[in-house]
Amino acid sequence: MKNSLFHEPVPDWLEKICIVLLVCSQIMVSGIPSNAIALVTSFLGDEKDTIQFIYYGGVIGSACAYPLIGRIMRYFRKRQLLLICISLELVLLILSAFTRNNLQLFLCNFLLSSVKMVCLITCLGIFLKKFNPSNSRGLLYGIYYALSFSLSQLYSYWVALILQTYSWKYTFLISLPGIFISFLIVIFLMHSRRMEKKYPLYQVDWLGYLLFVAASLCLCFVCIFGQRLEWMNNDLIRFMSAAAIVGYILWTIRMLVVKRPYVDVRVLVKYSHVRVGVLLMVALFFVYNTFSISTEFMKVNLGYNDPYVAATNLYLIIPFVIFIPVTGIWLHKVHRVRESLFVGFALFAVYYLYTARFFYPEENSNFFLIPMVIRGAAYGISITSLSYYASVNLPAADNSHRAFFSIISRSVIAAPITSALWLDRFNYFKQKQYDIVSAQYGMDDYRVSGLWKNLVSVHLKAGSSLEQAEQLAHGSMHGMIYKEALILSAQNIYYVLAAISILLAIAALSLKVLNIHYVKEKNKYPLTYMDV
Repeated sequence: MKNSLFHEPVPDWLEKICIVLLVCSQIMVSGIPSNAIALVTSFLGDEKDTIQFIYYGGVIGSACAYPLIGRIMRYFRKRQLLLICISLELVLLILSAFTRNNLQLFLCNFLLSSVKMVCLITCLGIFLKKFNPSNSRGLLYGIYYALSFSLSQLYSYWVALILQTYSWKYTFLISLPGIFISFLIVIFLMHSRRMEKKYPLYQVDWLGYLLFVAASLCLCFVCIFGQRLEWMNNDLIRFMSAAAIVGYILWTIRMLVVKRPYVDVRVLVKYSHVRVGVLLMVALFFVYNTFSISTEFMKVNLGYNDPYVAATNLYLIIPFVIFIPVTGIWLHKVHRVRESLFVGFALFAVYYLYTARFFYPEENSNFFLIPMVIRGAAYGISITSLSYYASVNLPAADNSHRAFFSIISRSVIAAPITSALWLDRFNYFKQKQYDIVSAQYGMDDYRVSGLWKNLVSVHLKAGSSLEQAEQLAHGSMHGMIYKEALILSAQNIYYVLAAISILLAIAALSLKVLNIHYVKEKNKYPLTYMDV
């Protein structure tokens, strides 16, 4: 085929399979998995916060590489670019397994995530030309998000299984089979002819790139280390907060004055729906990014290990593969987000109300099937709707700049801030509830004194001395009080999140700016144009 990147003898069915394999293999490429942070911490002898910061370094590297992709793709031939990126991924994955200090790990994670973004977007462009020839944004997000989110959950589960038996370094091996298959596809089945006009790879605003990376790292540092260092009571946190604010201000000024900016910030001024989309994306993560609470509940109160928690999260795949494509088809057909966005936020309210009421499950993880399906449906519908809303009705030249703000608003800004916020509030409520529950466990209460005597008696019968039995009984009492405090604090936060979700659902029906995509006189550009 004339416009195909594959050699002419390659049949269409094989070409489609190879393209899907390329995209899936890139989705599965990962640096430090989020659920491996604790084991990486143990191996390197560092604090958990340090490894979490390195993890977010990869997130920032991935997001900040996006504005560079357009120029890179126009300079290299597709086959050449894929071979370079896949080779670099292979090298960086191997190097990651042999890192011996934080700096090496940070650099490998940052570079690997950056290269992955370039390779993934390149493969996604090929995927869309084959499977989405109409360039529909609705179908794009309906297909890609369903695939990406589902594979991410499978990857997390495989990582958890590996971590149960082997070193955290073995998690890098998960990506290797896909990389080798991708390399074979590119080297043997793709041609090296140039498909587009070549653009030079100079005049890239590297200073703008570095400014944004530095400011984002400072922000993540504050979010990750803030609670342990007592937030603004610590000089380092105050300095890093000021550095983040100044960095973002200097970056914005530079973007407005240079001839070829790293990103054109004017898209936020020119298009109201881009601004609203970015703000609602932050709001989405505000009500979504609470996995740390449910995970601690499963581990502490239910005694689940990491593989079991990851297996429970597999329930999310069910709504991802159902509701995301359905939402994408809806958006493709009617170009309207108000109804779907209302449903998404309303489902978040249902999830938090339902889960808060049943935080005392009798037994197994079947308790989590219904709430996980509701949560997955809420997130899938909401993020698909918001991604569509912010990405259409604007010219192709501005789309890559818009995409950058959509990406960084959720991964670089919203994710660390909301994680820090809810974790801080969760710990605060736990301590408060622990004090309240402890006061109720007075020895003057015959039920408490009876429980204490039974615990001491059990440990004495097991062969412990009186002093040891009392210490063990004290530990058991502490565990029961902590579990109760955890449940009560989680309920407090979940009821607050339910109220916020209801307000967001009402706002989705009330904001007139959400009408922009189906008011004809405001549609100056094709609704379904796609530019990768």
